[in-house]
Amino acid sequence: MYAFWFSLLYLFAVYFLAVYHQGSNPIIILLSVVFFTLYFLLPLLKAKVYLFSLYMLTGLVVIIFWFAHFNGFVILTLFIIAKQAIDTLSGKELYLFLSAQYLSVILSYLLVNDTQSAMYFSLLSIFIGFLLYSWYTTKHNYRSIQDDYDQIYNEYRQLKRQVFNNEKVARQEERNQIARELHDSVGHRLTALLMQLEVARLHANEDKEKQKMVQLKELAQLSLDETREAVKALKSEDIVGLSAIIQLIRQLESESHIRVSFTLQPGVLSLVLSNKQSVAVYRAVQEALTNMMRHSGAREAVVEFSLVAERYFRFQISHHHQKKIEIKEGFGLHAMRERLEQLNGSLTIAQADSVFRLTGLFPLE
Repeated sequence: MYAFWFSLLYLFAVYFLAVYHQGSNPIIILLSVVFFTLYFLLPLLKAKVYLFSLYMLTGLVVIIFWFAHFNGFVILTLFIIAKQAIDTLSGKELYLFLSAQYLSVILSYLLVNDTQSAMYFSLLSIFIGFLLYSWYTTKHNYRSIQDDYDQIYNEYRQLKRQVFNNEKVARQEERNQIARELHDSVGHRLTALLMQLEVARLHANEDKEKQKMVQLKELAQLSLDETREAVKALKSEDIVGLSAIIQLIRQLESESHIRVSFTLQPGVLSLVLSNKQSVAVYRAVQEALTNMMRHSGAREAVVEFSLVAERYFRFQISHHHQKKIEIKEGFGLHAMRERLEQLNGSLTIAQADSVFRLTGLFPLE
């Protein structure tokens, strides 16, 4: 939009300077009204009428200043029309229009034997054409570099996602192997032990021995149950990173009857956080939400996860409060700060415009 207003103001300035340089009369004023009316109607015209109107604008400028001596402001006015054509036309239509515009100006100078002005306009047109070509080449190269960067960045993200999936599959296969070994070795041995203890209890003569066997059998049964639970946990798919944190926070939301809104910036969900980092983030969010309910009485919070310069992970918890909260770092906030400092990170607490914000930042491994 600023380019349109600049072009419009620039057109007004150079056109009226051209008129002032030549001298005004009623015919020039009338033709000028037609010129500006047609220029303002350009955005509303269809393609063929639009192209014809550009030719009309060029013709009006040439007619208005036909018998004038050399007037550089006329050339600037024609360049504004040429810019309008470059912005909207392309291909053969654009080249034909620029050629026709150039010939109309050159002929107007040659018919009055003003070869010096014709030469000046030709050299100026060549120079501006060279500038436009250089600008177009630079823009094309920049766009090509940008496309290459986007393609490389997408491939990088796909490779990163593939590495994460491969690590996830390898980790799950290892867990399944451990689960099978536990089930086949420890589980079977505990089952055999239970059967032998039951046989021993049946063959025991004294009540004291039977009671001892019952206790040993209960202990073996408990060990077998715990082994089965461990096998079940190992076989279940492991949830790591921010997905696990969000799941835990959703559970906290349902248990505490609060409403949590999440804002996830691009690239966040594909991050692989270490166990220590995941615990630090979850405990920080948990402590912040607990303090919110305890001190401000609010029941709605916003949790934002984002990347900073592709090297740092930042989380922010914010909520509204009716009055300013006096911040005293108790055990919870102190533990939160210590966890982040152990990750080479930092903790920031701020209040502004009735909004309380807690922000944590740490570098990615």
